[in-house]
Amino acid sequence: MAICRIVETGVTPEQYDQVRGRVGVSDSMPNGAQLHIAGRGENGKIQIIEVWDSRDQADEFTEKVRAAREELGISGQPTITYLEVYNLIR
Repeated sequence: MAICRIVETGVTPEQYDQVRGRVGVSDSMPNGAQLHIAGRGENGKIQIIEVWDSRDQADEFTEKVRAAREELGISGQPTITYLEVYNLIR
């Protein structure tokens, strides 16, 4: 079952780019990801909306992101909200 997640990253656009480069998805989608949107919130921090084939795939990628954040010295953990996809129109 596909899931959507909303991620409050707590990182700047520059940190976001560093993390994406570190996990090897600068120009491509990770396995299982259907959609990835990154936007700058009112506080200037990146917020992400993603759709994944499964929660397991999303969680697996989250572990890679956490490791990259740690390697880069980015403190704090993102807040993630999960939703079951009811309808996705492309």
